[in-house]
Amino acid sequence: MELKLLHLYDDVMNLYGEYANVSVLARCLSDLGCAVSVDTLSLYEDKDISGYDFYYMGSGTERKQRLALSQLVKFRDALNDACEAGKVMLFTGNSFELLGKKITDADANAYEGLQLASFETVEGKRRMTGDCLATFDGFEDVLVGFINKCSRISGVEQPLFKLLMGAGNEGDKGAEGFRKNNCLGTHLTGPILVKNPAMLRYIATLLGVEDTSRISYPYMEKGYETTAYELKKRLELMK
Repeated sequence: MELKLLHLYDDVMNLYGEYANVSVLARCLSDLGCAVSVDTLSLYEDKDISGYDFYYMGSGTERKQRLALSQLVKFRDALNDACEAGKVMLFTGNSFELLGKKITDADANAYEGLQLASFETVEGKRRMTGDCLATFDGFEDVLVGFINKCSRISGVEQPLFKLLMGAGNEGDKGAEGFRKNNCLGTHLTGPILVKNPAMLRYIATLLGVEDTSRISYPYMEKGYETTAYELKKRLELMK
């Protein structure tokens, strides 16, 4: 199986080492016997982005998010077509906010989003940061991650996760993230695919790999187990 991965704006949207999500996915797919190629779309670059199997974009500062949006709107139709075709897409951190209808910053300036969905983002002056525990349909255990945002998102029709710890779309412990077909968006960083081997395998499954149990990454598994254990313990103390 040949798979083509595209990393959108890796040069500006790369807080928290988010490039590692693409690196670990490429390694995982290669270990599973796939022929993998990784391409990038840099800021101000203009090229055909159709025909990829996986699209990824990471997190950036609010200023760089707006800079990325100003260029990404040129690819709105291609990204919408990819989403509607069921291509696998992952947007982490505040890049996921770009998928909605509109972003309004803390000074009431409005920016039109990519409009893959109708949700809207409103930024405030206060940041919400902290570790997260999330549940996900079909996963036996929790997912772990970190959120650092100053926004609240309303109008998400199909959230991705339910948070047990951390600030969700609207700032509470409820729904978090966004899903449409195989397009996934979440504020969880970490990087999420490094911190959560189960999520890594899930993405590989969406890409058509039938048996992901053939590979094992003991250090990632141990790191996940340690983090999940400590966060579960903290959650119990908070009750």
